[in-house]
Amino acid sequence: MKRKEGFPGQLSYIIPESTREKLLQNPLFEGLYITDIGYYPHALYHYRERPEGSAQAILIYNIEGSGYIKIAGVVHALPADHFFIIPQHTAHSYYADKENPWSIYWIHIGGEKTKFISNAFSRSIPIERTNTSRINERLDLFGEIFKCLETGYGIETLEYVNLCLPRLLASFTHIKQYRSINEQLSNDPVSLSINFMLVNLKNKVTLKQLANEVHLSCSYFTRLFLSRTGFSPIDYFNQLKIQQSCRHLDNRELSISEVAREVGFEDQFYFSRMFKKVMNQSPREYRKGRILS
Repeated sequence: MKRKEGFPGQLSYIIPESTREKLLQNPLFEGLYITDIGYYPHALYHYRERPEGSAQAILIYNIEGSGYIKIAGVVHALPADHFFIIPQHTAHSYYADKENPWSIYWIHIGGEKTKFISNAFSRSIPIERTNTSRINERLDLFGEIFKCLETGYGIETLEYVNLCLPRLLASFTHIKQYRSINEQLSNDPVSLSINFMLVNLKNKVTLKQLANEVHLSCSYFTRLFLSRTGFSPIDYFNQLKIQQSCRHLDNRELSISEVAREVGFEDQFYFSRMFKKVMNQSPREYRKGRILS
């Protein structure tokens, strides 16, 4: 026995193709947009097969029970608290476990950006339940989108739900960052070093000090930091200093030379050069622009 849909308590919303065509004329939807979204609870005998694949990427998030996804001839188990993103135009099938059927949230996602997301997440990826996992917040966001779509497919409604989509996707693709709001400082050396930087924004800090703080060699620490943030440790530290200096400049209580000293630059001219390198304008230009705006 196989069923595509029709499960007690299911929710599903399919944006009509004619409406989608109007959406694509709106620049807000060019890169990433929802075409279909839903929830199938305890989906006994659920089965879908698409030999030609789908025009959209498909995110499947299993919160209970078990199921399977077959892609490129490989069957991937999808137990509870796991998700999988099936790439566009890729032959696939998926189905619920007969003894312990899954309960899944799913989204069909269109747009040019989907290939950059799906290619990296076309495997079964766990979402561990912990006191920092924020799973309920993710499910609330699904629920919010469902509630909006219940009112119809008006342009403002579709604008809102599609502006919610990147945040919802980020809760899957960037789990560490999504959870970090609830996490205490861990033993992660990059996080520890950034915290050390924040505490020492008024000071001069060397690469050796940063590496020593997390008990790593300078070379290994630099490679690790660069791979995680895209910046060298000192460049990142200087960006944090400039970010803090912007706050002081916004307040307009300190002179530019005083702001420079507040973030550890004794030489105002060196501070101005560093500020312009990061912000593409001088501190004076930045402050003037903020006043005028």
